[in-house]
Amino acid sequence: MNWRYLYIGSVVALSYILFLSWNAEKEIKQEVAEATAIDQNKNQLSLPLGEDNGFVEIENEKLVVKISPESGKVWEARLKEHTYLNNEDSLGVRLFGFDNISGFKFYLNSGFVSEGGEFKVVNTLPSSVELVSADGKISKIISLKENDYELLINDVWIGDMPVDVPTPYVAMYRTNGKPLDARDNFFENSSYTGVAFNTPEEPYANSRLRSIDERIEYFQRGGWVAFIQKYFMAAILTPADRVQTLSAISPSGESDVYVLGSMLREVKASDLRSGVEHRVFLGPKIRSDLIGRASDLELTIDMGWFWFLAQPLMMLLSMINSVVGNWGVSIILLTVLVKLLLWPLSAKGFASMAKMRTAQPKLKEIQERYKDDRAKLGTEMMALYKKEGINPAGGCFPLLLQMPVFIAFFFCLRESVELRHESFFFWIQDLSAPDPFFILPVIFAALMYLTQQLNPQPPGMDPTQAQIMKFMPVMIAAIFIIMPAGLVLYSVANSAISLIQQRSLYKKYGANIYTTSGGSG
Repeated sequence: MNWRYLYIGSVVALSYILFLSWNAEKEIKQEVAEATAIDQNKNQLSLPLGEDNGFVEIENEKLVVKISPESGKVWEARLKEHTYLNNEDSLGVRLFGFDNISGFKFYLNSGFVSEGGEFKVVNTLPSSVELVSADGKISKIISLKENDYELLINDVWIGDMPVDVPTPYVAMYRTNGKPLDARDNFFENSSYTGVAFNTPEEPYANSRLRSIDERIEYFQRGGWVAFIQKYFMAAILTPADRVQTLSAISPSGESDVYVLGSMLREVKASDLRSGVEHRVFLGPKIRSDLIGRASDLELTIDMGWFWFLAQPLMMLLSMINSVVGNWGVSIILLTVLVKLLLWPLSAKGFASMAKMRTAQPKLKEIQERYKDDRAKLGTEMMALYKKEGINPAGGCFPLLLQMPVFIAFFFCLRESVELRHESFFFWIQDLSAPDPFFILPVIFAALMYLTQQLNPQPPGMDPTQAQIMKFMPVMIAAIFIIMPAGLVLYSVANSAISLIQQRSLYKKYGANIYTTSGGSG
């Protein structure tokens, strides 16, 4: 028995067990945090400071919204169909919410500038509530669209109209920090979190909160301002015929709250009498939905450098899933489709590598014969390449073709809320989270190793570099441990199909796929 191999195997097995234990501990901590949040919501143990009378709750098929009957502020908004944890008992993800322990808060308010005060509830329905200010000046109706992610607020001036017509506004108030109910992992934390504006000059102008220097302001008709995070966002949508100032204001004085809002301009008294309606979107970033909701709103989905590839890939993926009904299967089928489309170009690269492999004995002979004459060695090698029809750089074509598609797929799957908590088969119950047992990364490493055995080693490769290349499958598999299972599934499918294609071409050109050559395997 080789005790060295036994020792290495024991270390690997122990590391695997520790990883599994660590994942299980993280899940337990999430469950405890969720249970605590449920208890607080049931017993109203934690309310925003100054809000003493609980909440008025309205809901539709998509949202549950909690409103303060005293201030008229929207203090919490949960998404029913997008749960915090991947189980049936989990609460929905919060977009608006608060935490008195950490001091985090994110809420919405509307009304008229310089007109505050207390409210009282005068009418409630399952999906709407009407409040009137204590001084009788303002009526506020907050409602939810049926089966939709939009919150509507209608502010009406019902009191005596002052000489200076009050200015209507709607604003979101947020402290800096990680979004509520965000999962604590590298992949989720690396996604963009910040403010975005839609303006006539710049359809998508974005900034992180900490980068706001006092004030960002746009005076315009229409447009929107949004706070975006991974998978979800809250956005104030304004009509194209309304003139307003869209702004983001940094904290001032002792405050730690950023203000993102819309303030109307050119307001008439008759407008206030009939009511000023505000539209607020609170929901997931689904491209097909955002496109029809407001101009350029789909730009809040970060598709990265190769957005022109990522967008059609996501459209194709959605179309395939509408037929097969499984996002994991859809990823595999889309990978097959992409590989077939790229086959004419990939085949040239694989053919070049096959010819290179068959010429390995002749190359070795030339290298041995002219090892002391580099000039002659280069001349003879180029002559052999020309005679055999070999392109030395031809093997790079498949990799160069795959990289833009891989990067596009990376951003596509990273931002796709459609994959969140969606299962594949067996142990993969969430395609947006890492493989809990690291099986897909191991399969990818094995496929990469088999592919390396087919690829001929470039002539004159440095021995140290050759050794490093042997460890590449392990290194990439280690990176894939923290990547979402959907992306690793794509990589596994892509590698498996490439391996099959390459082996078939090697057989066609008579390259021996069962023996090693040039130290490559």
